[in-house]
Formats: sequence, structure tokens, C-alpha cells
Amino acid sequence: MAKIIIVGAAHGGRETVNGLLAANTDNEIHWYEHGQFATALDWDPADAEKERLALSQQVTLFDQTTVTKITPATHTITARNQRGQLQTDHYDRLVLSIGSLPIQLPIPGAELSGVRSIQNRASINELKLAAKSAAIKNVVVIGGGYIGMNFAALFKQTGKQVTVIDVNARPFSHNLDSEFTQILAAASVENGLQLKMEERVTAILGSTHVTAVHTNRGQYAADLVLVAVGNRPNTAWLRGTLALDSEGLIETDDYFQTSVPDIYAIGDATKVRFTPTGTKERIALGSAASHAGRLLAHNLLTNQPIVFPGVQATSALNAAGYYFAATGLNTQLAVRMHQPVLATYIAVPRLVAAAPARLNAIVHFKLFYDKAHRILGAQIMSTAELTAVINTVSLAIQMGATLEQLAYGDFFFQPGLSQPVDVLSTASLQALQTLATN
Repeated sequence: MAKIIIVGAAHGGRETVNGLLAANTDNEIHWYEHGQFATALDWDPADAEKERLALSQQVTLFDQTTVTKITPATHTITARNQRGQLQTDHYDRLVLSIGSLPIQLPIPGAELSGVRSIQNRASINELKLAAKSAAIKNVVVIGGGYIGMNFAALFKQTGKQVTVIDVNARPFSHNLDSEFTQILAAASVENGLQLKMEERVTAILGSTHVTAVHTNRGQYAADLVLVAVGNRPNTAWLRGTLALDSEGLIETDDYFQTSVPDIYAIGDATKVRFTPTGTKERIALGSAASHAGRLLAHNLLTNQPIVFPGVQATSALNAAGYYFAATGLNTQLAVRMHQPVLATYIAVPRLVAAAPARLNAIVHFKLFYDKAHRILGAQIMSTAELTAVINTVSLAIQMGATLEQLAYGDFFFQPGLSQPVDVLSTASLQALQTLATN
């Protein structure tokens, strides 16, 4: 029997614990969480005590307890609980799923009351409550990515005046190509958001509480400011204990083993294999951490560990009346990673030509591939909910499939007069087949 300590209750830590428990072994599990397990695991308040009691029958829980030090020589950790008391705990295996911290802007006023960021589920819940506050009328969101735009839409829905500021030309530019972002930007403005693109925030104004945001081009009133410009690994406290790279990420091998025996790391504080290129990249997505946690649980319990196969960084969201999803490489990533790619973009009707116009949503689809036709990435967007299509392409990337193999794949076809036909079964597949024969 081994004693396994897991640090962190977000996606990676959660899946590691789930995998260990599912194996029904006699291992002793201690689980540490900086915040509260009820919040981190999204327990319903009415059922939280019952959930905690059930889990505590199998796992020793230490919530509101921060691990501050690891001593590999003695296989111990040091942690500080909510009362400020220090405690030590011994491990046979240690799993770090410590995540990341939001990047704080190095500008005047960043410390003012009313300046918020997203650190965990608790901070998300706090922002949702703030969205309902009548005292908050003007909101400025700094950062036009997934998090920033998602909360901008939430604040707009609750009647706030919302301004989004970003250094890029359009929102979602790290996730989607310009064919998609120009449509989303126009739709966001039409829905009432003020987009201030290609602007840089220089100061946040106010005496004790924020009153405005100043940029290189203007000034915008604010009762609340959400800073959503990215995150950094939560690893400063590990320097000198584990090997970290130049970005502060924990160095791991293909089995999640760190530079120190019996210590493993997964999630936002690490890099994982990015399937389209075969290189190790930081993929700060809950899905990537969850995949890693499931495989790590297996590896901790066997003498025949499995190499992590990699991820495609597949994600999806809806905004401004559109549903969109992406997987693998996009144009910006390909340039940054010096990866030569070819790409084809199409905009096709979702349904057969005879369908009523009111049902015939346009589907925007872009596919990335190399000169050997190996599929490397894709994006899809429509006012119809078709994001699940991206899973097919994600699997194709993972399996090393080519255009030809995807184009002639056996997808079901059932052309009812009033029933939608899957986007990859009609016009887009025809386009793929044309590519495959050229």
C-alpha cells in the first residue's frame, strides 16, 4: 500500500483522484486544496455536506490548506491551514496539479478595489454575483479571449455598459482565424459590446475604488474592471526543488514524472505533447488536465505505465449568437511554431438546398493540413449548434489521418426533407473530396 498526496482540486487533481478511487485499491490518499472543496468541485450547497462526508470515507481531505514546501529528501510536504498553522505530511507518491495564477497588469491602479481577475471557481462565482449588482453600471474587460468575452457577454446580459479592450485587432484572435473573428467582432458590437481593439491599457484610475481605465487612445468609465490577459504557472514556490523551464513551467517526461523521483505534475503548470506538431506545449485547458489526470492515475497504479499520447487543444464556446470550436493548429500558432501549413476555408449551408431559408444556417469551416495532406487543425462556426463536429477532426489529427481518409470516411446520411444533414456529410465533405483529388 502506498500513500499518495494530490495537491489541487481543479480538473487534473480531480481526475487523478477519481481514477485512483475507481481502481479500488488500498492506497491511502491525502488531497490538499488551497480553497474549499465544495467550491472547487462545484458541489450544490444543499448537498455539500453529504458530498464531503461520502468523499471523506475514501480520501483524507485538507481544504483551505496551502502546500508551501516540498522536501524530497524526506518525502514530506509542509502546508499552512486556514488558521495559519503549519503541518507536515509524508508521501510515497506526490501529484502536483497546482494550476496557474492570473497575470496582473504592471500598471498604476492595478491594486484598486473593483479590479478583478479569474483565479478559480470561487472568483467566477463572485463575478456572477457582481453581474447582478445594481451598483455596477460600467464594466471594462481587459482581454478579448475566451474568458474576457464570455464575461463581457454575461455583464451585457445583466444590463451593464461593457467595454472590451484588447491589443489584438479582433476578439478571440488567439483561438480563431480572421474569417471567424471578423464576424464575431461585428456581431458583438451589434449585441451592444463596445470593442476597443488594438489599444493598450496604461493605467487604472481611482482613489480607493476603480472609476475609469486609461489607454493609449482613450479613457473609459468603470465601476468594475476584469483583467483577463492570461495566466502564469503557480510555481514560484518550487524554484530550487523541481526543474522549471524558462517560463516557470514544471519539466516533466512523457509519464508526468518531474525531475525529482516520486513527484509528478499535470495541468496548467506543465507542458504536454501537442499532437499536430509532436512538440511539448503549454495547453491551459481543463480538458488537457483531465486527460492527463486520468492517465496519471493509471500510471501510478501499474508497473507498465502508458506514454501520454498528446492533445489537440480542442475547445468550444458560444458568443454573439454563434457557436464555434477549434482544434489543433491555427494560422497564428503555425506562424509562432514555424510550422508550414496549407489551409482551406469554406462557408456552406448547413442543410440541403431545398430546405427553407430560415433553417439554412451558414457553416464556416476552415481546415489546416500539410503538403502530405495530413490534417493539422480545424475551426467551425455557425449560428446552428454544430460544435461537436470538431471532435471528428480532433480524432483525425490524433490518428494522423489525411484529407483523403476524412473525406471518404463513412458518415451516416439520412436526407429527410425537414431534417438537418450533418455539415461533414454534405457540402464540406464534397469540398474535402475536391481537395483530396487535387
